[in-house]
Amino acid sequence: MKKISQQVEITTNQQDNNCTLSIVNCKLFFCFLPLVIIFLSTPLVNAQEEIDLEVVVPENWQIDTIYLTNNISYNEWWKKFNDPTLDSLITTALTNNYNLQSIAATLDKSELMFRQSKSAFYPSLSLDAQYNLSESSLNYYEVTSSDENRTNGYLNAGLSANWEIDVFGKIRDNVRANKKTFLATEAGYQDAVATLCAQVATTYFNLRSYQQQLIVANQNIASEKNILDITVARYESGLGTQLDVSQAKSVYYNTLATIPRLDAYITQCINELAVLLGTYPSVIGEALNNVGELPSIRHIVNVGIPADVIRRRPDIRQAELQIEAQAATIGAKKADYYPKFSIGGSFGFLSHDIDKFFNSESRMFQFTPSITWNLFSGTQARKAVKIAELELVESIDNYNNIILTAIQEVETEMSNYANALKTIEMGQQVVEQGNKTLELSIDLYKRGLGTFTNVLDAQRTVLSDQNYLVSAWNSALLALVRLYTALGGGWE
Repeated sequence: MKKISQQVEITTNQQDNNCTLSIVNCKLFFCFLPLVIIFLSTPLVNAQEEIDLEVVVPENWQIDTIYLTNNISYNEWWKKFNDPTLDSLITTALTNNYNLQSIAATLDKSELMFRQSKSAFYPSLSLDAQYNLSESSLNYYEVTSSDENRTNGYLNAGLSANWEIDVFGKIRDNVRANKKTFLATEAGYQDAVATLCAQVATTYFNLRSYQQQLIVANQNIASEKNILDITVARYESGLGTQLDVSQAKSVYYNTLATIPRLDAYITQCINELAVLLGTYPSVIGEALNNVGELPSIRHIVNVGIPADVIRRRPDIRQAELQIEAQAATIGAKKADYYPKFSIGGSFGFLSHDIDKFFNSESRMFQFTPSITWNLFSGTQARKAVKIAELELVESIDNYNNIILTAIQEVETEMSNYANALKTIEMGQQVVEQGNKTLELSIDLYKRGLGTFTNVLDAQRTVLSDQNYLVSAWNSALLALVRLYTALGGGWE
């Protein structure tokens, strides 16, 4: 009986103190097949961490008197403002914004990396072919020989393959980690979409607010010019003083001085919108310079309950997926504790004569099953697992912080919007009374029954109150934008 030969090769590397055990004999490999079958049929290790992400959130909001609690997702919340210009700006921004396009490219790259990692499940196959022609030197030998055999040539071609058997799930966990990372990147893209919509709306409303303040300034300039003319006429007729004229001019020119500042703010907003839309100010400037009114601030907002925010917001979904990706990464790191099983081989032909290349005598093959087990690496694998576990803890803490921040953002903007509405109601009454005060003070001054100081005070108050009302209106709009965004709208 022919004795079975065994060959065991042990290689020691002095630099990293790694010991690699390779078993290359085919017959000996089959002795390990029962063990491999057990590994494949029985899950020896479930290295992926089990994560409990259940969080406790309030059952209701603190401020809900003006809000509904239906679970409604505002995917296109900007259309509730009924402003075609705003709709057009956001549509253009979603198409042309360069930052969003860059994030989309990152998303595509993440998807390709996920698909690329799946290829590790399958064997690698390569084709090699070469022709070798060599000629030896006659002068190499002391006694020169015949040159009949100086030239030697042969043709070599064949297929080679290698396949790592994923016994302990390292490849599976790597694929799972890449998949979760891709989904997290997709959620990040959705969050970027929501942020971009909010940025466009915020800048647009600021633009309209400055334009309204410019209208208020021009109206007051016209009124103040009329009052200045009255003081000049009274002074020339001996009924007024030079002081009245000087004070009237001071108020008039002070209001005139606000025009350049407002123009600068308007230009700045148009420039910011141009960047968000991926274009130049000259392209959109003409359309935006047509002054439009501020949109309505009376919205019926369905805020749902706090638990709905966790399901809707893409940044929370992104943080959750990053945790799952990190958990899968820990599983892949733990698989380094265990041996790796692989099967390699090649098949081809080698011949000096092309006409005999495909003969059976030219055939050659190699079959190389192997087991590689890293027995010692200076605690490198253990530390890699520990680092991955600490990164998982960071991801969980980040997830919990994002949830707290999300709830806080909704609560804050609900309060801001509700208080802005109250401010506007009172501000409208203040402006109405201020206009009446100005009219009465001018009438009394014309009849000589009141001082010009009353007129000056009324002028300053009217301008201040009107600007404050415009700012309050804009604050309500911006609070709505932030509220819709905080509720998870704008990305579907």
